[in-house]
Amino acid sequence: MIVGIGVDILKISRMKLEHAKRVLSEEEFIIFNEFKLESRKLEYLAGRFAAKEAIIKAIGNTKYIVGMRDIAILNDDNGLPYVKKPVYDDIRIMISLSHEKDNSIGMCVIENV
Repeated sequence: MIVGIGVDILKISRMKLEHAKRVLSEEEFIIFNEFKLESRKLEYLAGRFAAKEAIIKAIGNTKYIVGMRDIAILNDDNGLPYVKKPVYDDIRIMISLSHEKDNSIGMCVIENV
């Protein structure tokens, strides 16, 4: 059963490189620093921000509270994003990210397991 949904869209130009330390987990920050182009760093940061905002909105319907840096979003071997942490025994957090020119969007669905 679905217990929460969330969505967030962000204009990439609103992100600044200095936001990374407030938004990204340690694992994400390492990946962020591997990108050479500033434009790619900002796209990555905006996508993670949007997805985390969506998660925070969706998780508000549960007993849990999380902050931006408590959430780690990585990509699997096929490049699909997934939530590495937090992991809970009673809910599953599913996300989707997309970038299009100037915008990044994140969507989250939380269901009982």
